[in-house]
Amino acid sequence: LTQALRPDRLQSQMQQFVCEILDVPTLAPPPTSLSRFYSEESAAVTPILLVTSAGADPSKELEDLAAATVGRDHYFEVAMGGGQQNRATKYLHDCAKSGEWLCLKNLHLVTSWLPFLEKEISTLKPAEGFRLWMTTEPHSNFPPILLQISVKLTFESPPGLKKNLQRTYESWDDEFIAKGSPERAQLLYVLAFFHALVQERRTYMPQGWVKFYEFSLGDLRAGTNIIDLVSKGKSIDWESVIGLMENAIYGGRVDNNYDYKVLSVYLQQYFNADILSPKRGGKAVERGFVMPRPTNVKSEYVAMIDSLPEEDIPSFFGLPLNVERSVQRAQSA
Repeated sequence: LTQALRPDRLQSQMQQFVCEILDVPTLAPPPTSLSRFYSEESAAVTPILLVTSAGADPSKELEDLAAATVGRDHYFEVAMGGGQQNRATKYLHDCAKSGEWLCLKNLHLVTSWLPFLEKEISTLKPAEGFRLWMTTEPHSNFPPILLQISVKLTFESPPGLKKNLQRTYESWDDEFIAKGSPERAQLLYVLAFFHALVQERRTYMPQGWVKFYEFSLGDLRAGTNIIDLVSKGKSIDWESVIGLMENAIYGGRVDNNYDYKVLSVYLQQYFNADILSPKRGGKAVERGFVMPRPTNVKSEYVAMIDSLPEEDIPSFFGLPLNVERSVQRAQSA
C-alpha cells in the first residue's frame, strides 16, 4: 500500500515495520572495535571472517590491533588474487606453527580456491596465539562450510553521522586522545565530524555527491597524522592542512568539478582559526556541528556524540529537507 501511494516513504515504513516486529530500537547496531571483538573472542582458534562493504577497509585497524597485541613483526597479510594461493598456503602453515597472526585479504577474488583453504584449515594444529583473519566482499559463490566454521563480522560504514562518529571514537583509545593538547583533541573531533560528513553525504546521491566515493578509514588515518604534525607547533598552519586534505587525501578521490567545490567549501568551513575560538566551545558553529569545549578527555567527546540525534537531518549537509523523499523514491524503485 505504501509503495503504491507514497513510494517516497517506503523505506521509512519498512524500517519502522522491521523495528516493531523484531522489537529493536534501531536497525543499526552499536559500533564495536576490532580490539573489543578480539578480547571477547580471544580464546577461540576459529578463523575470523570480516565481510566488508564498499568504502570500508578493516586492514589498517587490524594492523594496529596486531601491532598492539602481538607486535608488527608477528603479523602477516596476503592480498589474494594474481596467483598468491601457494604463498597464502605456506604462510598459513608457518603462522599456525609459530603462533603468529595471518590475514588473507579479498577472498572473493579466489572463490574457486576456497574449498582447498577450508581443508587446509581443518588439518591445522595451531600453536597458542595463532589467529587467522580473512576479509571478503559478499559473493554468491563463497563456500557455505567456510562461512559456518568462521566467526563472521560485517565491517561497513555505519549509517548516520552519530553512528559514524561513535565508530571513529571506538577505534581511538583514551591515551591517543589524551596524549596531546586540548586543541589537538578538538581538532581530532573536527576531523572525525568532517570524515562522517563526507561519508554520509553519499546517502543523498546524486544530490549529495554526483557518484559514490570510497572515503575510507585510510583517509581518516592520514588526516590524524596531519593533525598530529600541525598541533606540535605554536600556531597551526591551516593552509597546509586544507591543501593536503584537498589535493592529496580526500580530494584525491574526487574527480567531479562540482563535488570538488563542495569538498573545498567543507574544508574551509571546518578547518580554520575561528573553529578553535574559546567562545565557540559548546556552541553551534555550522549546521548540526557543536564545537566541544577544550579538553582531551575522551569520555566528554563520547558523551557529546551520544547526545546527537539518531536520524540525520538533510540540512546538516546543506541540502533541502525534501531531498530525502527523492532518495527514498529512487531506492524504492
